Amino acid sequence: MQGAAALQRSNSDGGGGMAAGADQEARSVRCECCGMAEECTPRYIGRVRERFHGKWVCGLCSEAVKERQKREPALTVDGAVDAHAALCERFNSTVRLNPKLSLASSMRDIARKSCQHRATATGADVIPSACSGAGAATMARSTSCALPYV
Repeated sequence: MQGAAALQRSNSDGGGGMAAGADQEARSVRCECCGMAEECTPRYIGRVRERFHGKWVCGLCSEAVKERQKREPALTVDGAVDAHAALCERFNSTVRLNPKLSLASSMRDIARKSCQHRATATGADVIPSACSGAGAATMARSTSCALPYV
């Protein structure tokens, strides 16, 4: 138990060779893309803001922005951050609000891609309108799914 307390004390004291001071005191900062809050030192916050032109971006979003820039080399840092922020906003406004609807939408997209893949692999065996959104409106619903699973 004393070893764990000593470890906790050394971590909270800022051990590891770092100079203890007001500059090293961690502050909470919120990602401008996903909204996640992290505890970081002012020096680290400054480096991140410098790299992303004044915006603070968490580590996960930072990696996503880097990947976006690799895929689209003409995209600026600001453009990549804005595109990722828009993606996070869409995710937070749909998936987090209604995960069941998001799952249904994802399953529909998977089924559509599978149907299109079969249509191209086998030739004309699959009706083209069945894979597009046009044929989906003609399918009637036969029963309701109101009964819960027991």
